[in-house]
Amino acid sequence: MQSGQIQVRDLRKTYRTNFGQNVVLDGVNFDLAMGERLGILGRNGAGKSTMIRLISGAERQTSGTVETTMSVSWPLAFGGAFQPNLTGLDNIRFISRIYNQDIESNLAFVEEFAELGPYLAEEVRTYSSGMRARLAFAISMIIEFDCFLIDEIGAVGDARFHDRCNQELFRKRSDRAMIIISHDASYIRDHCTRFAVLHGGKLELFAEFDDAYSDFRTKIGLEAIERPSLVEYPSNRRELIETTHTVAVLDDVFRAAVQAADWNRDDGQWAEAEAGYKSALELYPYQRSYWVQAAHAAKEAGEDTRAEIGYRTAIALGETYADVREHFEFVLARQGLNAGDLPPHIYSGTDAHNAAPAAPDISTFARAAWSSDEVDDDTVLDLLRHHSTCDSALAAMIRDDRFDAARTLTSAGNHKFTCSPGDDQAVEQWIANLIAIASPGLNQRDRQALAQSPAMQSDPWSCVIAAGGFANWRSVGSVLEQAA
Repeated sequence: MQSGQIQVRDLRKTYRTNFGQNVVLDGVNFDLAMGERLGILGRNGAGKSTMIRLISGAERQTSGTVETTMSVSWPLAFGGAFQPNLTGLDNIRFISRIYNQDIESNLAFVEEFAELGPYLAEEVRTYSSGMRARLAFAISMIIEFDCFLIDEIGAVGDARFHDRCNQELFRKRSDRAMIIISHDASYIRDHCTRFAVLHGGKLELFAEFDDAYSDFRTKIGLEAIERPSLVEYPSNRRELIETTHTVAVLDDVFRAAVQAADWNRDDGQWAEAEAGYKSALELYPYQRSYWVQAAHAAKEAGEDTRAEIGYRTAIALGETYADVREHFEFVLARQGLNAGDLPPHIYSGTDAHNAAPAAPDISTFARAAWSSDEVDDDTVLDLLRHHSTCDSALAAMIRDDRFDAARTLTSAGNHKFTCSPGDDQAVEQWIANLIAIASPGLNQRDRQALAQSPAMQSDPWSCVIAAGGFANWRSVGSVLEQAA
């Protein structure tokens, strides 16, 4: 074995569970030499962090070997090296003694770099995960390891802290070996010289990032842009928005779609970027942050109608108006309009009938009331501009001729629910969302039973109305009474 090398052979890790053996790593093999940076892609739960811990020695493998002729760091952003009942200062002193380092200079460096201030004098057990990660990274920089193990360091701290981390790692220590795992594929693309995909316990190596990323996309099913694996049954619109905002960024398919859109945005490919963000939003239409990104891309492409829809939707779903106000006012001004005359409707967290409508609400209503999966941009924008509540917007849609046309088709037995062909799970999730908006008073069991009833599959509008849906929606109720 050469000097300055890590050699991993037939590395296997299993965990015993109540359901049998969980095989996380199943015969992983690779070599890493000084100066090489290996970036590893893999979905949540693939075993990336487990492999990092095994290489660092923080955890023992079930079988196989990890041989090193270089010094290896603990996983950066991993707090397992700390004694939680000691203060940050005492942990620095302890680690400095182990590695025979100058204590005072190390204390000064960590204090300045981690920017934890008086918290360094507090016990580490009181730290947040982010504070522990900042301390771990700073302490890692006082020990001159040959190989650094980097576990999601990009998720810690602000942009300024990231810049300082990159300065310490990739410029000052450009000659070191590194193993990097991150959910941000751009981070791996920009900082690594070799690439790998960990999937199903197996590690496949690639010389080029594009080849590795293409393999990763295929293995997680992005090419099929598949829906989330489980249908959720939110209890109301507010819960739908809040859970979507957090759950979406944990989904590998959503993240990969967003990543591809981000790269198109960075290259100034605005139409492709907008299409990418819209593909991601097909998975999680109530994810407010990426309505902003889609709107930015549309704005740069000169597509003011779609940009305005995106900004209005993001604001209605809870994006802070101050953060997008400049962009929103710009696209209105470019259309010769004034934001004072057509202000956005702000998210309030109230019940659905009093909540500001967003584009996914209009889509949900159109599928139910108009039996249509397609609503033109001009119609969506008109509804978002002129209706401050979902109740008012839906009432306007019921007054539209498309409502009567859909009812006529249904009564004649010609109802046809239009959605992506074969995408049954998408239909199920849409129905679950419709029930959450229309009938927030139902318990979980009743919501699920209503969603799965045959009547809901054949005529969702009549079914949800018969089940008491939209009961407190005054404008909707008034229009339906007039039409009866």
